[in-house]
Amino acid sequence: CSDGKVRGVNLGGWLVLEPWITPKFFEEVNDGGDKIVDEYTYAQYLDPVTYKERMVNHWDTYYSKEEFQKLADAGLSHFRIPIAYWYWDVEEGEPFPEPILDDTNSESALFYLKRALKWMDELGLQAVLDLHTGPESQNGYDNSGRRGEIHWVDYEYPGDRYNIDRTLRIVEKFATTAKNWIDAGEISGETIYGIGVLNEPHACGGWNFNGQMWPACKDDFFPKAIETVRKIFSSSEAMVVIDIAGHGYNEFGGISNDGVEIDAHNYQCFGGYWNDVALSPNGWGTHLDHSCNIRNDIAQSPLSTWVGEFSLAVTECQKYLSGGYMINYVPPDNDPSLCNYYNSDFSTFTEDYKYFLSQFFLAQIDSFETNNGWIFWTGKTEDHCAPEWDYLFLLENGIVPADICNRDTYC
Repeated sequence: CSDGKVRGVNLGGWLVLEPWITPKFFEEVNDGGDKIVDEYTYAQYLDPVTYKERMVNHWDTYYSKEEFQKLADAGLSHFRIPIAYWYWDVEEGEPFPEPILDDTNSESALFYLKRALKWMDELGLQAVLDLHTGPESQNGYDNSGRRGEIHWVDYEYPGDRYNIDRTLRIVEKFATTAKNWIDAGEISGETIYGIGVLNEPHACGGWNFNGQMWPACKDDFFPKAIETVRKIFSSSEAMVVIDIAGHGYNEFGGISNDGVEIDAHNYQCFGGYWNDVALSPNGWGTHLDHSCNIRNDIAQSPLSTWVGEFSLAVTECQKYLSGGYMINYVPPDNDPSLCNYYNSDFSTFTEDYKYFLSQFFLAQIDSFETNNGWIFWTGKTEDHCAPEWDYLFLLENGIVPADICNRDTYC
Protein backbone atom coordinates (compact mmCIF):
# COMPACT_ATOMS: atom_id res chain seq x y z
CA CYS A 1 0.00 0.00 0.00
CA SER A 2 3.18 2.11 -0.26
CA ASP A 3 2.82 3.82 3.13
CA GLY A 4 5.48 1.72 4.87
CA LYS A 5 3.11 0.16 7.38
CA VAL A 6 3.20 -3.49 8.41
CA ARG A 7 0.26 -5.54 7.10
CA GLY A 8 0.42 -9.28 7.12
CA VAL A 9 -0.11 -12.70 8.59
CA ASN A 10 1.71 -15.06 10.90
CA LEU A 11 2.84 -18.41 9.54
CA GLY A 12 1.62 -20.03 12.76
CA GLY A 13 1.61 -23.79 13.29
CA TRP A 14 4.27 -24.36 10.63
CA LEU A 15 7.78 -24.35 12.15
CA VAL A 16 6.36 -24.34 15.69
CA LEU A 17 3.45 -26.73 16.22
CA GLU A 18 0.20 -25.73 17.97
CA PRO A 19 -2.49 -28.39 18.44
CA TRP A 20 -5.45 -26.10 17.73
CA ILE A 21 -3.96 -25.02 14.37
CA THR A 22 -3.22 -28.61 13.28
CA PRO A 23 -5.55 -30.80 15.40
CA LYS A 24 -5.33 -33.90 13.19
CA PHE A 25 -1.53 -33.71 13.18
CA PHE A 26 -1.77 -34.26 16.96
CA GLU A 27 -4.78 -36.58 17.05
CA GLU A 28 -3.13 -39.00 14.60
CA VAL A 29 -0.23 -39.63 17.00
CA ASN A 30 -2.18 -39.64 20.28
CA ASP A 31 -4.21 -42.81 19.62
CA GLY A 32 -7.08 -41.52 21.71
CA GLY A 33 -4.79 -40.48 24.57
CA ASP A 34 -3.41 -37.07 25.44
CA LYS A 35 0.31 -37.49 26.08
CA ILE A 36 1.43 -35.52 23.02
CA VAL A 37 0.34 -31.92 23.59
CA ASP A 38 3.15 -29.71 22.22
CA GLU A 39 6.33 -30.02 20.19
CA TYR A 40 8.38 -31.13 23.21
CA THR A 41 6.15 -34.16 23.81
CA TYR A 42 5.88 -34.75 20.04
CA ALA A 43 9.65 -35.29 19.99
CA GLN A 44 9.67 -37.05 23.36
CA TYR A 45 7.07 -39.77 22.73
CA LEU A 46 7.37 -40.51 19.01
CA ASP A 47 10.22 -42.66 17.84
CA PRO A 48 12.85 -40.43 16.16
CA VAL A 49 12.25 -41.80 12.65
CA THR A 50 8.48 -41.19 12.81
CA TYR A 51 9.01 -37.77 14.36
CA LYS A 52 11.42 -36.72 11.62
CA GLU A 53 9.22 -38.10 8.81
CA ARG A 54 6.13 -36.34 10.10
CA MET A 55 7.89 -33.03 10.74
CA VAL A 56 9.74 -32.92 7.41
CA ASN A 57 6.53 -33.67 5.51
CA HIS A 58 4.72 -30.97 7.49
CA TRP A 59 7.44 -28.37 6.86
CA ASP A 60 7.43 -29.26 3.18
CA THR A 61 3.68 -29.21 2.54
CA TYR A 62 1.97 -26.91 5.01
CA TYR A 63 2.51 -23.71 3.00
CA SER A 64 2.88 -23.41 -0.75
CA LYS A 65 4.29 -20.63 -2.91
CA GLU A 66 0.79 -20.28 -4.44
CA GLU A 67 -0.60 -19.41 -1.01
CA PHE A 68 2.13 -16.80 -0.49
CA GLN A 69 1.19 -15.39 -3.90
CA LYS A 70 -2.51 -15.16 -2.92
CA LEU A 71 -1.61 -13.27 0.24
CA ALA A 72 0.70 -10.92 -1.65
CA ASP A 73 -1.97 -10.34 -4.31
CA ALA A 74 -4.37 -9.32 -1.53
CA GLY A 75 -1.99 -6.49 -0.59
CA LEU A 76 -0.18 -8.06 2.36
CA SER A 77 3.47 -7.11 2.73
CA HIS A 78 4.80 -8.86 5.86
CA PHE A 79 4.88 -12.39 7.28
CA ARG A 80 5.82 -13.06 10.88
CA ILE A 81 7.41 -16.51 11.02
CA PRO A 82 7.44 -18.30 14.40
CA ILE A 83 10.64 -20.33 14.75
CA ALA A 84 11.97 -22.73 17.38
CA TYR A 85 15.27 -22.60 19.25
CA TRP A 86 15.96 -26.31 18.73
CA TYR A 87 16.63 -25.81 15.01
CA TRP A 88 19.87 -24.15 16.13
CA ASP A 89 20.54 -25.30 19.67
CA VAL A 90 19.74 -28.51 21.56
CA GLU A 91 21.13 -29.44 24.98
CA GLU A 92 21.44 -32.76 26.75
CA GLY A 93 18.16 -33.90 28.26
CA GLU A 94 16.00 -32.21 25.59
CA PRO A 95 14.06 -34.60 23.33
CA PHE A 96 14.73 -32.77 20.07
CA PRO A 97 17.08 -34.22 17.45
CA GLU A 98 20.51 -32.71 16.96
CA PRO A 99 20.14 -29.53 14.83
CA ILE A 100 20.93 -29.90 11.12
CA LEU A 101 22.56 -26.57 10.29
CA ASP A 102 23.16 -27.52 6.65
CA ASP A 103 20.38 -25.60 4.89
CA THR A 104 20.79 -27.66 1.72
CA ASN A 105 19.70 -30.81 3.60
CA SER A 106 15.98 -31.41 3.06
CA GLU A 107 15.72 -32.97 6.52
CA SER A 108 16.56 -29.60 8.12
CA ALA A 109 13.93 -27.04 9.06
CA LEU A 110 16.40 -24.42 7.78
CA PHE A 111 15.99 -25.82 4.25
CA TYR A 112 12.26 -24.97 4.37
CA LEU A 113 12.72 -21.64 6.13
CA LYS A 114 15.22 -20.57 3.47
CA ARG A 115 12.90 -21.77 0.69
CA ALA A 116 10.04 -19.73 2.16
CA LEU A 117 12.23 -16.63 2.41
CA LYS A 118 13.28 -17.07 -1.21
CA TRP A 119 9.61 -17.23 -2.23
CA MET A 120 8.97 -14.10 -0.18
CA ASP A 121 11.91 -12.37 -1.81
CA GLU A 122 10.52 -13.15 -5.28
CA LEU A 123 7.11 -11.78 -4.23
CA GLY A 124 8.49 -8.65 -2.54
CA LEU A 125 7.35 -9.75 0.93
CA GLN A 126 9.20 -9.02 4.16
CA ALA A 127 9.74 -11.39 7.09
CA VAL A 128 9.89 -11.01 10.83
CA LEU A 129 11.74 -14.04 12.17
CA ASP A 130 10.18 -14.54 15.58
CA LEU A 131 11.69 -16.79 18.25
CA HIS A 132 8.54 -18.40 19.60
CA THR A 133 10.12 -20.85 22.00
CA GLY A 134 12.28 -20.05 25.02
CA PRO A 135 14.23 -22.82 26.76
CA GLU A 136 12.16 -24.20 29.70
CA SER A 137 9.18 -22.12 28.45
CA GLN A 138 8.75 -18.38 28.77
CA ASN A 139 4.97 -18.65 29.23
CA GLY A 140 3.82 -22.23 29.84
CA TYR A 141 1.74 -22.33 26.63
CA ASP A 142 1.99 -25.11 24.05
CA ASN A 143 3.16 -22.51 21.52
CA SER A 144 6.33 -22.03 23.59
CA GLY A 145 7.20 -25.59 22.59
CA ARG A 146 6.59 -26.87 26.11
CA ARG A 147 3.27 -26.62 27.91
CA GLY A 148 3.19 -26.51 31.69
CA GLU A 149 5.46 -24.76 34.16
CA ILE A 150 7.40 -21.60 33.37
CA HIS A 151 11.12 -21.82 34.08
CA TRP A 152 12.67 -19.59 31.39
CA VAL A 153 13.02 -17.31 34.38
CA ASP A 154 11.52 -17.98 37.80
CA TYR A 155 12.13 -17.10 41.44
CA GLU A 156 15.74 -18.34 41.11
CA TYR A 157 16.47 -15.21 39.03
CA PRO A 158 18.78 -13.26 39.04
CA GLY A 159 20.98 -15.93 40.60
CA ASP A 160 20.01 -18.32 37.82
CA ARG A 161 19.94 -16.53 34.46
CA TYR A 162 21.08 -19.47 32.36
CA ASN A 163 18.03 -19.53 30.07
CA ILE A 164 18.21 -15.79 29.41
CA ASP A 165 21.85 -16.10 28.38
CA ARG A 166 21.12 -19.18 26.31
CA THR A 167 18.28 -17.36 24.55
CA LEU A 168 20.65 -14.50 23.69
CA ARG A 169 23.02 -17.02 22.11
CA ILE A 170 20.10 -18.52 20.16
CA VAL A 171 19.01 -15.07 18.91
CA GLU A 172 22.59 -14.53 17.72
CA LYS A 173 22.56 -17.90 15.94
CA PHE A 174 19.33 -17.45 13.99
CA ALA A 175 20.01 -13.80 13.15
CA THR A 176 23.42 -14.86 11.85
CA THR A 177 21.78 -17.54 9.68
CA ALA A 178 19.53 -14.88 8.13
CA LYS A 179 22.48 -12.52 7.59
CA ASN A 180 24.51 -15.30 5.97
CA TRP A 181 21.68 -15.94 3.50
CA ILE A 182 21.65 -12.25 2.60
CA ASP A 183 25.44 -12.09 2.26
CA ALA A 184 25.44 -15.22 0.09
CA GLY A 185 22.84 -13.67 -2.23
CA GLU A 186 20.19 -16.29 -1.37
CA ILE A 187 17.74 -13.51 -0.43
CA SER A 188 17.87 -9.72 -0.61
CA GLY A 189 18.46 -7.65 2.51
CA GLU A 190 14.95 -6.20 2.22
CA THR A 191 13.40 -9.63 2.80
CA ILE A 192 14.38 -9.59 6.49
CA TYR A 193 12.25 -6.87 8.07
CA GLY A 194 12.95 -7.73 11.68
CA ILE A 195 14.18 -10.11 14.34
CA GLY A 196 11.63 -10.95 17.04
CA VAL A 197 13.71 -11.78 20.08
CA LEU A 198 11.08 -13.78 22.05
CA ASN A 199 7.34 -14.25 21.68
CA GLU A 200 5.09 -13.62 24.70
CA PRO A 201 7.60 -13.81 27.55
CA HIS A 202 4.71 -13.86 30.00
CA ALA A 203 7.07 -15.06 32.71
CA CYS A 204 7.60 -11.29 32.96
CA GLY A 205 3.86 -10.51 33.01
CA GLY A 206 2.12 -9.13 36.07
CA TRP A 207 0.16 -12.33 36.74
CA ASN A 208 3.19 -14.66 36.99
CA PHE A 209 5.71 -14.71 39.87
CA ASN A 210 3.80 -11.84 41.54
CA GLY A 211 4.98 -9.58 38.74
CA GLN A 212 8.55 -9.74 40.01
CA MET A 213 10.14 -10.81 36.71
CA TRP A 214 9.39 -7.69 34.63
CA PRO A 215 12.94 -6.35 35.23
CA ALA A 216 14.29 -9.66 33.86
CA CYS A 217 12.73 -8.72 30.51
CA LYS A 218 12.76 -4.92 30.50
CA ASP A 219 16.14 -4.20 32.07
CA ASP A 220 18.02 -7.41 31.28
CA PHE A 221 16.87 -9.55 28.35
CA PHE A 222 15.45 -6.84 26.05
CA PRO A 223 18.47 -4.46 26.13
CA LYS A 224 20.90 -7.37 25.73
CA ALA A 225 18.84 -8.87 22.90
CA ILE A 226 18.82 -5.52 21.09
CA GLU A 227 22.61 -5.37 21.51
CA THR A 228 22.94 -8.96 20.23
CA VAL A 229 20.95 -8.31 17.05
CA ARG A 230 22.85 -5.06 16.45
CA LYS A 231 26.11 -6.99 16.25
CA ILE A 232 24.65 -8.63 13.12
CA PHE A 233 22.15 -6.16 11.63
CA SER A 234 22.37 -2.37 11.86
CA SER A 235 19.22 -0.41 12.69
CA SER A 236 18.81 0.42 9.00
CA GLU A 237 19.07 -3.25 8.03
CA ALA A 238 16.57 -4.91 10.40
CA MET A 239 14.21 -3.96 13.18
CA VAL A 240 14.58 -5.52 16.60
CA VAL A 241 11.10 -6.55 17.72
CA ILE A 242 10.29 -6.88 21.41
CA ASP A 243 7.07 -8.34 22.74
CA ILE A 244 4.83 -6.26 24.99
CA ALA A 245 4.86 -9.22 27.43
CA GLY A 246 1.42 -8.41 28.84
CA HIS A 247 2.48 -4.94 30.00
CA GLY A 248 1.14 -1.49 29.20
CA TYR A 249 2.40 0.48 26.19
CA ASN A 250 3.51 3.19 28.60
CA GLU A 251 5.90 0.83 30.43
CA PHE A 252 8.58 0.85 27.73
CA GLY A 253 10.27 4.17 28.46
CA GLY A 254 14.05 3.97 28.51
CA ILE A 255 14.31 1.27 25.84
CA SER A 256 16.27 2.26 22.73
CA ASN A 257 13.99 3.42 19.94
CA ASP A 258 16.67 3.11 17.26
CA GLY A 259 15.17 0.49 15.00
CA VAL A 260 13.27 -1.13 17.86
CA GLU A 261 9.56 -1.87 17.64
CA ILE A 262 6.95 -3.26 20.03
CA ASP A 263 4.88 -6.24 18.97
CA ALA A 264 1.61 -6.13 20.95
CA HIS A 265 -0.91 -8.97 20.93
CA ASN A 266 -4.55 -8.06 21.04
CA TYR A 267 -7.17 -10.77 21.38
CA GLN A 268 -10.84 -10.34 22.25
CA CYS A 269 -11.67 -13.96 23.06
CA PHE A 270 -9.71 -15.21 26.09
CA GLY A 271 -10.99 -15.11 29.67
CA GLY A 272 -14.18 -14.50 31.59
CA TYR A 273 -14.73 -10.90 30.48
CA TRP A 274 -15.06 -11.82 26.80
CA ASN A 275 -17.25 -14.79 27.72
CA ASP A 276 -19.67 -12.33 29.37
CA VAL A 277 -19.51 -10.09 26.31
CA ALA A 278 -20.28 -13.05 24.04
CA LEU A 279 -23.37 -13.84 26.15
CA SER A 280 -24.63 -10.24 26.20
CA PRO A 281 -27.25 -9.04 23.68
CA ASN A 282 -25.00 -6.32 22.24
CA GLY A 283 -21.76 -8.29 22.45
CA TRP A 284 -20.75 -7.61 18.87
CA GLY A 285 -21.22 -3.88 19.38
CA THR A 286 -18.93 -4.06 22.42
CA HIS A 287 -16.23 -5.68 20.28
CA LEU A 288 -16.52 -3.04 17.57
CA ASP A 289 -16.39 -0.16 20.08
CA HIS A 290 -13.46 -1.73 21.88
CA SER A 291 -11.64 -2.21 18.57
CA CYS A 292 -12.00 1.44 17.62
CA ASN A 293 -10.75 2.51 21.05
CA ILE A 294 -7.57 0.42 21.01
CA ARG A 295 -5.88 3.31 19.19
CA ASN A 296 -5.98 5.31 22.44
CA ASP A 297 -3.90 2.66 24.22
CA ILE A 298 -1.43 2.28 21.36
CA ALA A 299 -0.98 6.07 21.27
CA GLN A 300 0.80 5.82 24.65
CA SER A 301 3.61 3.73 23.18
CA PRO A 302 7.02 5.47 23.15
CA LEU A 303 8.16 3.11 20.37
CA SER A 304 6.87 2.31 16.92
CA THR A 305 4.25 -0.40 17.49
CA TRP A 306 2.38 -2.99 15.50
CA VAL A 307 -0.06 -5.63 16.67
CA GLY A 308 1.65 -8.90 15.83
CA GLU A 309 -1.28 -11.13 16.78
CA PHE A 310 -5.05 -10.66 16.63
CA SER A 311 -7.93 -12.65 15.19
CA LEU A 312 -11.67 -12.53 14.57
CA ALA A 313 -12.53 -14.97 17.37
CA VAL A 314 -14.82 -13.79 20.18
CA THR A 315 -14.77 -17.03 22.23
CA GLU A 316 -12.39 -19.85 23.22
CA CYS A 317 -14.61 -22.40 21.45
CA GLN A 318 -11.98 -23.40 18.88
CA LYS A 319 -10.92 -26.95 19.78
CA TYR A 320 -7.71 -27.01 21.89
CA LEU A 321 -7.35 -23.20 21.70
CA SER A 322 -7.22 -22.33 25.38
CA GLY A 323 -5.40 -24.71 27.70
CA GLY A 324 -4.31 -26.92 24.83
CA TYR A 325 -4.71 -30.51 23.72
CA MET A 326 -7.02 -32.67 25.84
CA ILE A 327 -9.29 -35.65 25.16
CA ASN A 328 -12.56 -33.75 25.48
CA TYR A 329 -11.90 -30.07 24.92
CA VAL A 330 -13.97 -27.75 27.09
CA PRO A 331 -13.17 -24.03 26.81
CA PRO A 332 -11.95 -23.07 30.31
CA ASP A 333 -13.60 -19.65 30.50
CA ASN A 334 -16.62 -20.08 28.22
CA ASP A 335 -20.20 -21.05 28.78
CA PRO A 336 -20.20 -24.27 26.66
CA SER A 337 -23.55 -23.29 25.12
CA LEU A 338 -21.76 -20.49 23.26
CA CYS A 339 -19.99 -23.14 21.22
CA ASN A 340 -23.22 -24.26 19.56
CA TYR A 341 -23.28 -20.89 17.77
CA TYR A 342 -19.51 -20.30 17.59
CA ASN A 343 -18.93 -23.79 16.20
CA SER A 344 -16.10 -23.26 13.65
CA ASP A 345 -18.37 -24.60 10.87
CA PHE A 346 -18.52 -21.81 8.30
CA SER A 347 -21.47 -23.41 6.51
CA THR A 348 -23.59 -22.67 9.60
CA PHE A 349 -22.47 -19.03 10.00
CA THR A 350 -25.38 -16.61 9.61
CA GLU A 351 -25.16 -13.66 7.23
CA ASP A 352 -25.30 -11.36 10.28
CA TYR A 353 -22.33 -13.09 11.85
CA LYS A 354 -20.32 -12.98 8.61
CA TYR A 355 -21.07 -9.26 8.29
CA PHE A 356 -19.97 -8.71 11.90
CA LEU A 357 -16.71 -10.56 11.21
CA SER A 358 -15.96 -8.33 8.21
CA GLN A 359 -16.62 -5.18 10.28
CA PHE A 360 -14.70 -6.54 13.27
CA PHE A 361 -11.64 -7.02 11.06
CA LEU A 362 -11.85 -3.45 9.70
CA ALA A 363 -12.42 -1.92 13.14
CA GLN A 364 -9.33 -3.61 14.55
CA ILE A 365 -7.00 -2.70 11.70
CA ASP A 366 -8.35 0.88 11.70
CA SER A 367 -6.90 1.17 15.19
CA PHE A 368 -3.71 -0.74 14.51
CA GLU A 369 -2.89 1.38 11.46
CA THR A 370 -2.89 4.56 13.56
CA ASN A 371 0.52 3.25 14.60
CA ASN A 372 2.66 0.93 12.46
CA GLY A 373 0.18 -1.78 11.47
CA TRP A 374 -0.73 -5.38 12.12
CA ILE A 375 -0.05 -9.07 11.52
CA PHE A 376 -3.06 -11.39 11.73
CA TRP A 377 -2.92 -14.71 13.59
CA THR A 378 -2.79 -16.83 11.49
CA GLY A 379 -2.21 -17.40 7.76
CA LYS A 380 -4.12 -20.69 7.62
CA THR A 381 -5.32 -23.60 9.74
CA GLU A 382 -5.35 -27.33 8.94
CA ASP A 383 -8.27 -28.05 6.57
CA HIS A 384 -9.49 -24.53 7.44
CA CYS A 385 -10.64 -25.91 10.80
CA ALA A 386 -10.65 -22.46 12.47
CA PRO A 387 -12.38 -19.94 10.18
CA GLU A 388 -12.07 -16.93 12.51
CA TRP A 389 -8.31 -17.48 12.67
CA ASP A 390 -7.58 -18.39 9.04
CA TYR A 391 -6.68 -15.46 6.77
CA LEU A 392 -6.56 -17.45 3.54
CA PHE A 393 -10.03 -18.87 4.27
CA LEU A 394 -11.41 -15.45 5.23
CA LEU A 395 -9.94 -14.03 2.03
CA GLU A 396 -11.45 -16.77 -0.13
CA ASN A 397 -14.85 -16.24 1.52
CA GLY A 398 -14.93 -12.46 1.21
CA ILE A 399 -14.73 -11.68 4.94
CA VAL A 400 -11.45 -9.76 4.66
CA PRO A 401 -10.83 -7.34 1.78
CA ALA A 402 -9.64 -8.70 -1.56
CA ASP A 403 -7.26 -5.73 -1.69
CA ILE A 404 -6.14 -4.48 1.69
CA CYS A 405 -4.84 -1.27 0.08
CA ASN A 406 -8.30 -0.33 -1.20
CA ARG A 407 -10.64 -1.12 1.64
CA ASP A 408 -13.52 0.31 3.60
CA THR A 409 -12.98 1.63 7.10
CA TYR A 410 -15.19 1.11 10.12
CA CYS A 411 -14.13 3.49 12.89
